[in-house]
Amino acid sequence: MTPIKSIRAKCLDCCCGSFQEVKECAVKNCPLYPYRLGKRPKAVNSTTEDEEEENS
Repeated sequence: MTPIKSIRAKCLDCCCGSFQEVKECAVKNCPLYPYRLGKRPKAVNSTTEDEEEENS
């Protein structure tokens, strides 16, 4: 089982097997939250302000 599938399984377990509950999960501070739908989240721009100033 892949790590993403394992996370999805954990989320389903947490929501008593309800796919709809996983989709509507309100626990946004959970470290698994971005992965709950069984996919990697889109990359977030990780450029810091210092790096932006250096690139200007």
